[in-house]
Amino acid sequence: MSRIFDKIIIHILTVFAMCYIMHGNTFLVVLYTSIILSGVNYYLISREDMRFKMNPEGAKEWCAFVLEILAALLSLFYPNAVLFIPIIMYDTVRSRNYYAAGVSVIGLLKYFNGSETDVKVFLYILSVTVLSVMLSVYTEEKNVVKREYRRLRDDSVEKNTLLRSQNTELIKARDTEIYNAQLSERNRIAREIHDNVGHTLSRAILQMGALLAIHKEEPVHSELEGVRQTLDDAMNSIRSSVHNMHDDSIDVMSNLTHMAEPLKNRFNLHMDIDIGDDTPRQIKYAIIGITKECISNIIKHSHNTDVDIRLNEHPSMYQLIIHDYNSEKNSDEKDSRKNVLSGTGILNDPGMGLENIRGRVESTDGKLNISTENGFRVFVTIPRKE
Repeated sequence: MSRIFDKIIIHILTVFAMCYIMHGNTFLVVLYTSIILSGVNYYLISREDMRFKMNPEGAKEWCAFVLEILAALLSLFYPNAVLFIPIIMYDTVRSRNYYAAGVSVIGLLKYFNGSETDVKVFLYILSVTVLSVMLSVYTEEKNVVKREYRRLRDDSVEKNTLLRSQNTELIKARDTEIYNAQLSERNRIAREIHDNVGHTLSRAILQMGALLAIHKEEPVHSELEGVRQTLDDAMNSIRSSVHNMHDDSIDVMSNLTHMAEPLKNRFNLHMDIDIGDDTPRQIKYAIIGITKECISNIIKHSHNTDVDIRLNEHPSMYQLIIHDYNSEKNSDEKDSRKNVLSGTGILNDPGMGLENIRGRVESTDGKLNISTENGFRVFVTIPRKE
């Protein structure tokens, strides 16, 4: 659009010269011809670069190339056509048509040497021509800068999207690695219990059965029966423990409670945890990871008095809220956490902590909302999937 405005300005300035040297039908013919020439060239010339080599590309550029030369040649044979020169020079800067530019300069000089030359008109046309060249160069440079800016912006958005995706994949890989390590350790413990304690208890139960068969007199028989029942209960308990060492045994409540222990030394801690044991493993890891990052940020940056950690399971979603704040509403320091985070850089220049939080939320298709009203509040919603 900037080139259209440039051409409107050039035509308006050219009209003043037209009014001075021609009238009637001649004025209208020259004006309409100049407008049509300008519009056709605007459509034909598509080049938007800073190349200075005269090398038309495609049929449209070749048509514009020839049209500019013919318009410039017209100024050599028809003096009033010199009024086309400003708009021709504007287009030749863009098309790199040095032939048309050279012919236009010759036509302008020929008009100056004419017998009926008006020096004021010549100087005016010359000034408008110089202005048109400057406008064309300025607009071209501006468009190049805009395109470069858009390219850099698009590249930046693409790279940020790629980095976020890679970060999410890294988080998933790390969680999977942790899970595999835990699962391997559970399997090892289960084998140890089964192979050692289980076999020992089985042997003790067999031995107790033999003793019961030998000692049938009372009260020894009753006492031995009680010991065997105790051994049977212990064996059943061990079997149950071994079988329950699976994925769903990750206790979110105990993990969050353990992670929040350091907060009790400096803050008034309020916790409300309500989540079922059947929560998917990925969501459990996400909740634990998000809470860990938030607690770490609170310990490092917060100067507030209270911390709320609320985790609730709803029919359609899981909701996690972590908020550090000042319980005294009118405290002069109630915005200290806000200043630390938004004023000095954590929100404006997020580090790996907040990026990890975003990555974990995205890995569960959840939504993250961060606010800095009276402290720092992280609000996470994760949809439940059937």
